[in-house]
Amino acid sequence: MIQPWLKEVWANARPPQPDSKGPNFWLGGIIGLIALVALVSGTAGFLSRFFWLSPYILLLGGILSGVGVYFLSTFLLGILLKLLESSPKHVLVAIGGALIALLYFRLIPFRWPSQIYQPTIWMLMGLSIVLGGSLSFLLHPKRSKTRSKWAWLGLVIGVVAIVWGISWLQSEGKPSYPLSFERSSPSPTLQEQGTIDPSLPGNFTYEKFTYGSGNDLKRAAFNTTVRYQTASVNAKNLLPDWKGRKKKWREKYWGFGVDSFPLNGRVFLPERNSPAPIVLMVHGNHAMEDYSDEGYAYLGELLASQGMIAVSVDENFLNGTWSGDFRGKEMPTRAWLLLKHLEQWSIWSRAANHELYQKADLDRVILIGHSRGGEAVSIAAAFNQLPRFPDNAIETFNFGFGIRGVVAIAPTDYRYDRQMELENVHFLSLQGSYDADESGFFGLRQYQRITQKDTLQNWSKTGIYVHGANHGQFNSTWDRTDFGTPYNWLLNTYPIIPRTHQEQVAKVFISAFAQFAVGNAAETDAYRALFKHTGHANEWLPKGIYLGHYKDTRANILANFENDIDAARESKGVLTKSLFPKIWREEQLKYRNNLVQGNNAVVIGWDYGDSLRLDSITQYQLHFPYAHANGSRELLFTCATGDPNMLPKFKGKDPVLDLRLILQDTSGQKAQLILSNHKKIAPRLKVQYTKSKSLDQQQFSNSWEVTTESFAIPWRDFDAVESFNFNAIEQIHFVFDQTSKGVIILDEIGFGT
Repeated sequence: MIQPWLKEVWANARPPQPDSKGPNFWLGGIIGLIALVALVSGTAGFLSRFFWLSPYILLLGGILSGVGVYFLSTFLLGILLKLLESSPKHVLVAIGGALIALLYFRLIPFRWPSQIYQPTIWMLMGLSIVLGGSLSFLLHPKRSKTRSKWAWLGLVIGVVAIVWGISWLQSEGKPSYPLSFERSSPSPTLQEQGTIDPSLPGNFTYEKFTYGSGNDLKRAAFNTTVRYQTASVNAKNLLPDWKGRKKKWREKYWGFGVDSFPLNGRVFLPERNSPAPIVLMVHGNHAMEDYSDEGYAYLGELLASQGMIAVSVDENFLNGTWSGDFRGKEMPTRAWLLLKHLEQWSIWSRAANHELYQKADLDRVILIGHSRGGEAVSIAAAFNQLPRFPDNAIETFNFGFGIRGVVAIAPTDYRYDRQMELENVHFLSLQGSYDADESGFFGLRQYQRITQKDTLQNWSKTGIYVHGANHGQFNSTWDRTDFGTPYNWLLNTYPIIPRTHQEQVAKVFISAFAQFAVGNAAETDAYRALFKHTGHANEWLPKGIYLGHYKDTRANILANFENDIDAARESKGVLTKSLFPKIWREEQLKYRNNLVQGNNAVVIGWDYGDSLRLDSITQYQLHFPYAHANGSRELLFTCATGDPNMLPKFKGKDPVLDLRLILQDTSGQKAQLILSNHKKIAPRLKVQYTKSKSLDQQQFSNSWEVTTESFAIPWRDFDAVESFNFNAIEQIHFVFDQTSKGVIILDEIGFGT
């Protein structure tokens, strides 16, 4: 019986036979499709250059394989159609209609990745048919007892599958890549030295109020309850993309357009007798109807208690909504609005008859931004020095405020098509490893583009990587999930740290940074030490892993691997005594999504196997004139654990890296240190953003990215003979004798004072 059935299937699958009665359109059409398959598959074969085979053999192989796959596919589809012949046509129509409707639904609001959505709807369609059919059968009074058991089985399978699916979607996920790494703690810590915890409230009392347009249709806080009414500003030269349906629906919702943007702010004003430094805080992109400016009150209250005016700026009208967002074209406007707020404060501070007269010190300004706001604050710092808007010079600028600090929280660094190069400004960026919205530490790109040429002030730049922090919890009105429903059902939120912990991290680092940036604290040097070694804050921070990247004006960097492609220059470093080196190269570091970090480093890998001998240990040595070390007090470098899978034949768990540091002076004397005695090298911090590892790989590419950490090792930590001359160091040796194998990334090697 099967043979005639298969013959009938093949008759449907093969091209139709020529018709003697006249031309057959479909015969020609099918032959055209076969010819297309042959052309594409043959071309693919010809271009594949598979081993040593002739391209013409590959051409023929490609054609044969392509046509073979075509006929196999048509045969299988013929079987499927044959099976469906027995189904009523209205069932097939219903399946087709449901499929089209579900695919359309995915295009509009249900933006799951196609690799998840498509198999899910096929599975759900099958389950719906089984459940509906089984219930219909079981509820029918004339059902067959024989077939009832199959209906009950279908019903049970369907219910169990749906309950499991719902529970999986509603679950937080699971621990991913657990670590036993304990961060290092210097002795003594800052608290043991008597330094004040920067996250503690200060001695200033403060009041809270709002200013704004006074006629905001949607925000009661910026309507009649404002303390001070502000004039609107015209941003049409900065945001020409305010048009089309974005213009129509936004103006209908907000009641104003691009020519009349409001200056709305939430103020935390300390009571003090002298002008106070002013801190502007700005949110990033979020649903514009879900207002974001209230989410930084925990920072505003803290900074105000420490004597700084804090203002959370409202820019919700620039955020995304159902009609779309501006896809980064609004970034200059976000930045410009911050400067217009400072302009308004300058007017108040100079008006002798105003209540805010001489309240704000516009020569001590800090800008704090989150997400797109984190990119906007760097743009604002650059615009602050310009006479005109670079994208439309008709728009003139006249700002020139004393912006001393920029804080970028989980920032973007690619929305605006100009990359900001800042000079002589303190910079801090915070980034969470579980940030599913901005999965790369893009703040370090801005970090690399900051230069500090003013030697009269010790300008600094810092990056802090917080393992387990996500994007949203830096704003108290945002969420634990970095995407809205329904995508958030796929996120693995179990490893994310609690909101209170994440806010505490922000308070410690931002407060410490703000206080020394505006010269507000006697503990300035102590707080700098915190950024050099985050273990100084062990008593102030929740238990976790924090990687700090720090550099200041006093750093004398001898090797940063940016200037040429000669990997063997002695001023950079050379490998010696290396019978077993496996990797030695300079490369541009990348984020997990393969975007470049804007930073080069040297990568060194070794594998001694069972042949570890003192005369074969891999060393990386730098030679330079000893005068570079004169007056220095510490050795500087940054490093990170690399991917051991780059080593040939590597198997097993990531090795825990450690190394020996040796300094050699001009007389040949040596001072040395085992690095872990100062600070341990963090392992690779792998993460899984979603509940599916395969989806994670497709959406985020890699489970980790290179995140370097700074080391600043004072001379007192080295074991040296009394005659060793730290002012005449001419060699630095990185000796890899503490682990039998590993890959390490080194950068920014030099001295600090």
